[in-house]
Amino acid sequence: MEKQGWVSIWLGNINDEDSIGEYVDLTYDEDGESVPSQFFIDFNIDMDETDEDTIEKAVYKNSSSNISALLDGCSYEEMVIPKIQKSITLKKSYNVVILIYNFEYKNEISSTGAFDFIAATNYE
Repeated sequence: MEKQGWVSIWLGNINDEDSIGEYVDLTYDEDGESVPSQFFIDFNIDMDETDEDTIEKAVYKNSSSNISALLDGCSYEEMVIPKIQKSITLKKSYNVVILIYNFEYKNEISSTGAFDFIAATNYE
């Protein structure tokens, strides 16, 4: 759900760094209409409730179970990392982070394949 000042966070594991774009980025059909990515389909996200310019994604060479290391360098990190550190303890390691800003995911689907929804938090 579109919500100003919120960020939703997913973590996952992926072998090929290039495939994160294929998984997350919207594509367009021959009529110029946007087509939801597999990520949007997997987590039942209405692409009309997000702005593709507010999506950040990163792939790391090494997996980590340290949430602050995974979020290091993200937008609003000085607000996001302390809030997430207080409420989240990761039980496994990840090498991919996906963040959607100005969007509060309601945890309809918590996990699909290699990706898990971690949290939504206010960053303002």
